[in-house]
Amino acid sequence: VESDAHYRNYLDSNTPLINDENPTDAIISAARHVAKTTHAKAVVCFSLRGSTVLSASKMRPPVPILALCPFKETARQLVLSWGVYPDLPTPGSYGYDDDEDDDLDYDKTTAGQATDDFDLVLRNACKAALRKGLVTDPDDLLVLTAGLPFGTPGAANVVRVVPAAGPSCWDGICRID
Repeated sequence: VESDAHYRNYLDSNTPLINDENPTDAIISAARHVAKTTHAKAVVCFSLRGSTVLSASKMRPPVPILALCPFKETARQLVLSWGVYPDLPTPGSYGYDDDEDDDLDYDKTTAGQATDDFDLVLRNACKAALRKGLVTDPDDLLVLTAGLPFGTPGAANVVRVVPAAGPSCWDGICRID
C-alpha cells in the first residue's frame, strides 16, 4: 500500500499542519521538506524521550524515520509510531556516556561526559542507518535532526544533510582529517 502513488498523494494532501509553534516542529517540518526535495532515504532524529521523533512521525515524511535514542524503554515505545525505526546507540556514540543501569532514569541522561565531536555522532548515525537497511549506497542521503547541546530535551535546532558514507564525504570524495 505504501508504495502506491495514490497513497502518497493522499498522505501529502492530508499532512497535519503544525499545531505547536515551537522550534522543534519547525525543524521537523523543514526536515520533511528537505527529505522530499533531496530524495533522501531517511530522516534521522536524535531524541531522548521521543518527543522529536513523535513530531516527525506526525508529519508523515515520505521516508522512514530512524530514531536514535539512548533509552530502551523509549525505543520500545517508538516502535509503535508511524514509519519509525528506533535504534539504541552504543554508550559514548550518542553524545554522552550512559550506564546500563540508568536506562530508565531520565533525570540522569547527562551522567557521563558529553562529547563535542558532532562529526563522530553523525558518522555513528550513518552506520545505524546502514545497519537498519535504510541506505544501500554510499551516496544515499540522510536528513538528520538534533538538538545541540545533546541531552537537552526539546531542543531540536539542527537540520543537516549527510551522505550515507559519512559527514566528510560528498560526491565520492572523502575528507581525511
